[in-house]
Amino acid sequence: MEPSVDLARLPSLRHYLDSLSAAERRAALDRLAAFSPEDLSSLGVSEPQSVESDYRVEEIGGTIPAGLAGTLYRNGPGRWQDHTGRPLHHLFDGDGMLSAFTIDPAGVRYRNRYVRTAHFRGRSGVSHMGTAAPGGRRANIGRVPPNLANTNVVEHAGHLYALWEGGPPHEIDRDTLDTLGVRRFGGELRWLGTYSAHPSFCPSSGAMFNFGVELVPRPHLRIYRTDRSGRLRHFRSTPLPYAAMVHDFAITERHVVFLVSPIIPDAMAVALGRAPIGDTLRYRPERGSTFILVPRDGGKIRRIDHDPVLQFHLSNAFDDRGDVVVDAITYADGRMLERIARFHTSSLADAPSVFTRFRVSAAGRVSAEPLSEAPSEFPRHHPAHEGRPHRYAYVNTRTRLGAFYDSVTKLDLADRREFTYTADEPGNSFCEPVFTPRPGGVAEDDGWLLTVEYQAARQASRLVILDAADPTRGPLATAQLTGHVPQGFHGNFSARPA
Repeated sequence: MEPSVDLARLPSLRHYLDSLSAAERRAALDRLAAFSPEDLSSLGVSEPQSVESDYRVEEIGGTIPAGLAGTLYRNGPGRWQDHTGRPLHHLFDGDGMLSAFTIDPAGVRYRNRYVRTAHFRGRSGVSHMGTAAPGGRRANIGRVPPNLANTNVVEHAGHLYALWEGGPPHEIDRDTLDTLGVRRFGGELRWLGTYSAHPSFCPSSGAMFNFGVELVPRPHLRIYRTDRSGRLRHFRSTPLPYAAMVHDFAITERHVVFLVSPIIPDAMAVALGRAPIGDTLRYRPERGSTFILVPRDGGKIRRIDHDPVLQFHLSNAFDDRGDVVVDAITYADGRMLERIARFHTSSLADAPSVFTRFRVSAAGRVSAEPLSEAPSEFPRHHPAHEGRPHRYAYVNTRTRLGAFYDSVTKLDLADRREFTYTADEPGNSFCEPVFTPRPGGVAEDDGWLLTVEYQAARQASRLVILDAADPTRGPLATAQLTGHVPQGFHGNFSARPA
């Protein structure tokens, strides 16, 4: 059954469908036929953005809150095709496109620019996460995905970095968004230079913690600490229980915390060119999960085996009277991996998530408690509560849509209450809500949530500013863009004056 979607409005999707084999195309069309009208209208967020812009936003709705000044930086794939126009299949395959929303007394200025990676500049014939290089098996032997710099953008010690977990950061000019080059921090990021896109920041020391997954000579984590002056040092390494995709981690005031999920690639298939790495990732629950607690002071590393858990993002963690508490977005099975691998035509509706709190005791016992069953992702919190006890988390949730997240929710983890704002128009979707503290604020929820809303009917996007204390009030202010921002991954706010 053909879907009732106007592919003329979605040329990238049409091009993707035309690139599939007959059997794959039938399966993709069958998936699209099951979409609701709202979900079909939401697909425009995955269309590429080919225009790089720099302009003052003319259409401001509401009133920008007094005290909110600085720049929201965001990163995510801007196009899912290589420079030859070849469609790319996996959610993680697109070239990184940075967006900057600078808020000042004059209003909002918007800029977007692609990271000038080697891939963006025209390197062809590479094997991506979910798209094999042309030329068959022989052309893919030993190939690793290119550094697309498409996952996060962070500021630390006066420098801005575009991050991608399979390679080193690209430094970005904070004002122009020009790419300044790849950074290996004096050789500390060796070989492939793997460096997670999810660093954690210590509120008291100003240090930035991060890690890389290295598979040679055996699977292990290489952990880094960058001090407030910007000096990066490798300070611990620890073995992994198996070759796993480790996407995120957390810190507490005493520990660096990992929850290793059994998301395992078929290394032999990748090495022999039989499949790209993203297509071989499988959830292997029989392997179980492992908590790894790395003392920040250099003490003995603890490993606690646990029941299988599938997660991509940890929300936060903290120490509690000898226990370590870890919050995460968890999934019951591996269906989310399948959705990510074929995201163009896949719904998230049958891959629900749970906001789960784990408690690891000093004796090595692990308990798990669901705190919210709202289907959620992209958790954020007040940056001053990083690694510390906290009451609130902010997430994207799904209310009407199955393909994307159409809501922003404040989770009260103490009272188990949820405060949700859902997009007014069908087919609209939101990216990750970034908590921005109010200057001088004391309460944990005193601040604003900055998110970008894709507007399906207009095929455009707008910056949305919500009250973090009560998102249900709806937008305090909006800044309407002339074009759209493709669905992104992560971003952060900088209070540095423009």
